[in-house]
Amino acid sequence: MKSQAALSKNSLQLGKRHLEVMDELESMLDQGLSFSTMSDLAKQLKISLRTLYEIAPSKEELIVTTVDRVLKKHGKIAMDAMNAQSSPIRKLESFLAVANQAVGPRLERFTQPLNNLNSSKQMVDYHEQYITTVIKNLLDEARTNKEIRDIDTQATALLLGGLGRYFLSKKHLKDLKQTPEETSNFLTEIIIDGIKMEKS
Repeated sequence: MKSQAALSKNSLQLGKRHLEVMDELESMLDQGLSFSTMSDLAKQLKISLRTLYEIAPSKEELIVTTVDRVLKKHGKIAMDAMNAQSSPIRKLESFLAVANQAVGPRLERFTQPLNNLNSSKQMVDYHEQYITTVIKNLLDEARTNKEIRDIDTQATALLLGGLGRYFLSKKHLKDLKQTPEETSNFLTEIIIDGIKMEKS
């Protein structure tokens, strides 16, 4: 599979028509529709097979590239929500509230096609690492501002950043009483409330 840098480079080379095609594929995946081959998808979208291969060299990488784009758009929404807040702890709570939606019903539909794709791991790892880094930085700021206790911010960031991926696992889904998003939000609230400094 392409590296994350290669994915980003490829996205910069895509033209308007390519992005329109990816929007159409995103809509298909959102509706739970599938395709067996690149040729099958080209027929469904009524475009040339060449256009698809200009985006990605295989069905697998086309799905990974599309989901990568969806997650990046979702990440921007999370960053915008975070930047609307003033204090680090409020930024963290706002960021996680949106980030946890990545394990909600809509994003779950997007990640389902990736379950059996080994090449998706690098892309998913990248997004989890990005989220974890943002969380770590906000926890460090909150600790400096004495909004939270003197905790191991790296360990806490790894825990909070990995909740969504953990609960999306099929072996855990069947035992959950709530949706992965609701479960992640519930545990996020418990963890953050537990590390906040008590108000005097």
